[in-house]
Amino acid sequence: MKLLLNPFFIVAISLYVVNKFLLPLLNLNQYQVPYLNDMLCLPVVLTLALWLQQNLFPRSCRRRLNGAQVIFTVIYFAVIFEGLLPALSDKYTRDYLDVLAYAVGGMVYYFLLNPKPARPTVTE
Repeated sequence: MKLLLNPFFIVAISLYVVNKFLLPLLNLNQYQVPYLNDMLCLPVVLTLALWLQQNLFPRSCRRRLNGAQVIFTVIYFAVIFEGLLPALSDKYTRDYLDVLAYAVGGMVYYFLLNPKPARPTVTE
């Protein structure tokens, strides 16, 4: 539960919801910030994924995601949402700035939301 109470996570998910759902609902589209949701989606998704992993598999519980897992997720989102989906459907648009936004979001997650590694205890 501690993960979901992180102030950075609360700000990220709040901004995502406001920008994605509330502004269009109130017909305030002119105030939407371009690329904000693309940047915020990875901090939100990765935090929720780690929280689910910790709660569904407590015995093999991970305390944090490593850099390779975050990089994999950035590449996965880029390939699926900017490569595969636009190739399969006209509903989706390929935008390489989204890939940059995913990368920034991955860094935001890794440095601000990913729990810090536990310090080793010194035993005598």
